Amino acid sequence: MGKFWNSMFNSIKSRFIAVFVLTMALTSAASIFVLGLSSNVIRKMDEMFAANIEIESFLSDMHNVNTHLTNYLVTSDSDSLLNYYRYKEIFSEKVQDMFSELHGIYTQNDLIYKDIAYMADSYFNEAEAAVKARRTDNADEYIARYAEANKITGYIRTYADRLSLNILDRNTTQYLNITENLSKLHTANLILTISAILLNVLVIAYLTLDMTKPIIKLAHSAEEISRGNFDAEDVEVFSQDELSIMANAFNTMKHSIRNYIRELHNKADTEAQLLEQQIENLRIQQLLADAEMKALQMQINPHFLFNTLNAGVQLAMMEGADRTSTFLDSMARILRYNVKSLDRTVRIKDEIDTIRAYEDLFIVRFGGTIKFEYDIDQSLLDINVPPLIIQPLVENATIHGIGNVESGGVIRISLDKTGDVVRICVQDNGVGMSEETRQKILSCQSFESDKSGHMTGIGIYNVVQRLRLFFNCEDVIDLESAPGKGTKVVLKIPCDQERSRVICCIM
Repeated sequence: MGKFWNSMFNSIKSRFIAVFVLTMALTSAASIFVLGLSSNVIRKMDEMFAANIEIESFLSDMHNVNTHLTNYLVTSDSDSLLNYYRYKEIFSEKVQDMFSELHGIYTQNDLIYKDIAYMADSYFNEAEAAVKARRTDNADEYIARYAEANKITGYIRTYADRLSLNILDRNTTQYLNITENLSKLHTANLILTISAILLNVLVIAYLTLDMTKPIIKLAHSAEEISRGNFDAEDVEVFSQDELSIMANAFNTMKHSIRNYIRELHNKADTEAQLLEQQIENLRIQQLLADAEMKALQMQINPHFLFNTLNAGVQLAMMEGADRTSTFLDSMARILRYNVKSLDRTVRIKDEIDTIRAYEDLFIVRFGGTIKFEYDIDQSLLDINVPPLIIQPLVENATIHGIGNVESGGVIRISLDKTGDVVRICVQDNGVGMSEETRQKILSCQSFESDKSGHMTGIGIYNVVQRLRLFFNCEDVIDLESAPGKGTKVVLKIPCDQERSRVICCIM
């Protein structure tokens, strides 16, 4: 039966439709059967009482005719005569319809019908004779005729009552038969209803069981998978409906997940090995970056110390001990700052203070030929930066920018903020540089030594590399310069200090 069911209905939808149609068909058949039997019973009941009602109506019409006849004979009223003829016409048609033909063959009721028809004709004859006698004022005649007509109506009423009794007796027998049929109808209806309910219950139970078996299997398999057991047996569904499609999809999904988990395990093992290697590589890279920063910082110190000590020697030869003492004090402050600041971050304020000490050295060295100007935003002085990022720019400005200027040299140092960037500007009005040189400095290319023995561009290169490492950002410098128009170097410090703090911790 299951194979037949599955072959006939390959989807759950078609099965439900079939059950619905079957239920409706059985219910409709039971309803039509009960309706047909009920209609038959009602029709027979109507037939049973129709004859009695017809006889009662016949007697009522006869009474109306006789009443108007009596009124006319007593009062000679024309209206009574008109009513008599009107009701006589109705009564005659009813007699014609009821009693003109026999309703059966040689039955007692048929004979009574025939007798009533004859007596009705006799009544009309006597009534007409009474009316004619009344018109001629023949009192004896119409009284005698009226008495005869009344006697006939009594006979008609007696025969009609007998007929009603006979019909009632026959109806009683039919009623008993109908009652017996109704009892059978009730039993048949009850049996049909119970049969339909039982059939529906069996079909629905079978359909439900056929549907829930695969679902239960899927639920058990899903529970096994939830426990991590992907090696459970596949769910087998032999139907061709949606449940089969779902089971096949579930089995495919289970195999895919199992294969995917295996791939993930293999991939995780591989990634773990790669991660260990990457961590080692990052550690090595960090050590290299830290070493590079230290090396870059150390490049400045010999150059700076050489120039400073040379100026100190010259001053000691030219002047007395007091000025030499002041000069050497400023130099010591700078040297002390350089040594202490190599392994930590500093504030911009510390850098500016060092430049002011540096200014004293250069004023002694160059005299009134160089003038320092400051435009500092005091709210930005506490920002952390790598050490020694302004001093190399000032040194380059004094040596390469205005070193050969006899007078009027100006170095302007400014600190401001534009958007999310803090700008440190070192600007001079010196000889400037060519576009080729400017591009080399921006791209951090190496330089040959100039005639004076200085390594041109080494300070800016050092600062740029350290800023890029410190802030992990490439865009840290702008450079504006042209021959004869001076040079302006702008260091761009990101306002996001998180990166600097992270790198500082690494340092």
